[in-house]
Amino acid sequence: MADHREVRYERLYVRVPNGDKLRRTAAGRLKRLTSEGWREIERTQTPDYVRVRMERTGHPPLMTTLPVIPVQQGRPPRDGRGGGPGRGGPRR
Repeated sequence: MADHREVRYERLYVRVPNGDKLRRTAAGRLKRLTSEGWREIERTQTPDYVRVRMERTGHPPLMTTLPVIPVQQGRPPRDGRGGGPGRGGPRR
């Protein structure tokens, strides 16, 4: 049976244009992804960000589509006692 492969492209923004030091949020995101099993395959440098191709392999997901949830019926209208403005019900 073939392995399941997930591929993901991330834009990691740099601190200064044409630099290689990542911003704090981008560095944290890259660290989190690598700890979750993603591997960095390819890195492309642009002036404002670094585009990184991440990939991981494993078992295919068990549920590919979500089941259809039936539409719930609305509540029936109230009969005029209570539920209006204030505590005593609607004014007459």
